[in-house]
Amino acid sequence: MSDQNLSKTTLRLKGRRSQRIDLSVSVVVHRPKSEGPQFNESTKTLVVSAHGALVALKGVVAPRQRLLLQNTVSGEQQECRVVSVNKDLTGPPTVAVEFAKPAPSFWRIAFPPSDWASSA
Repeated sequence: MSDQNLSKTTLRLKGRRSQRIDLSVSVVVHRPKSEGPQFNESTKTLVVSAHGALVALKGVVAPRQRLLLQNTVSGEQQECRVVSVNKDLTGPPTVAVEFAKPAPSFWRIAFPPSDWASSA
């Protein structure tokens, strides 16, 4: 990896509010009635953090739209908003969601300490 790419990666990681972890967690995504047509979709996370997640959704959602995310194991539910929708050439779009309030315990995992870093 070039020094320029490495420095961009380091800057991007330093700008993160919390550690991101590739983790598959079963969730159900609901749209509140006030946010448009109802839908209820079961999916799995691709990436999680204390501040939200990345999920693949077949249902149509838009940036800034409010959603409810429910952890199917714990039953806990968190309000979130759509940050971005990225359409892939194959498969459903990936949707980045941000919790209304940070919820690190929602995923039922221990996040690495903030000063933890993998060796590159």
